[in-house]
Amino acid sequence: MVTVLCNGKRFSNIEAIFLDKDGTLADVATYLKQLGTTQATLMEQLLPGSHELILKALGIHAGDLSPSGLLAVGSRQETILGTAAAAAIAGCPWISAVDVATTTLATADQHCSPKAAYTPLLPGVKQFLQRLKQANLKVIMVSADAQENLEQFVQQHQLQPYFDHLQGVSQRHPTKTAPEFLTAACHAVGVTPRQGVVIGDAASDLRMAASARGFIGYLGGWQPRLSATDIIDSNSSNHQPSVDCEFVTEFSQIALTV
Repeated sequence: MVTVLCNGKRFSNIEAIFLDKDGTLADVATYLKQLGTTQATLMEQLLPGSHELILKALGIHAGDLSPSGLLAVGSRQETILGTAAAAAIAGCPWISAVDVATTTLATADQHCSPKAAYTPLLPGVKQFLQRLKQANLKVIMVSADAQENLEQFVQQHQLQPYFDHLQGVSQRHPTKTAPEFLTAACHAVGVTPRQGVVIGDAASDLRMAASARGFIGYLGGWQPRLSATDIIDSNSSNHQPSVDCEFVTEFSQIALTV
């Protein structure tokens, strides 16, 4: 068993670490802005007047990407539905709006492919992964990204030795905030959520951690850096997290003791 120490807070009897990808392991801001602006341009060509609505739906304002916006934290299906809703507001019939959102996102993907090549590791990631494995912890990637993108990311950065399981969204697990998402990831490596700590950069990660032993919010994956209030879900009851949590700006702030 391992104790995870973070700014004085102790998470004891830990056997697994659940790591978000985008914004926690991967620097994705530049890639996502390019993807979003490309999709908005493509949709504007088909639906004149929709450009600003699409950007707003994706969480892109004045050229800046919101780390809590749809494109930064949503799954692919959620992104399609969000941009389809914006297209519908612009006057497009709903069925056509979904088709347009789906095809333009696919085309934007092709323009910005492969994603893994444009999402470098954030500082200190590989060293942190090495420490996790040296402590004999199970390490599971949990992401709202597609399974294929998780696998390509690991291959691109030669991280195969550090991960015991990769859990992306799929038809079976369409969103990582669903209770069964983390349960399925745990089942794959023979642990329970209560034996693990979630590390992520978004409210969706904090929600996913509700059944876990604890949550560590990583604030160093965006510029300007996030604050704890960017992650704590303001829609939760009493504005308080439902799990023990701490926040860091660097992975070196997380200590492991056996």
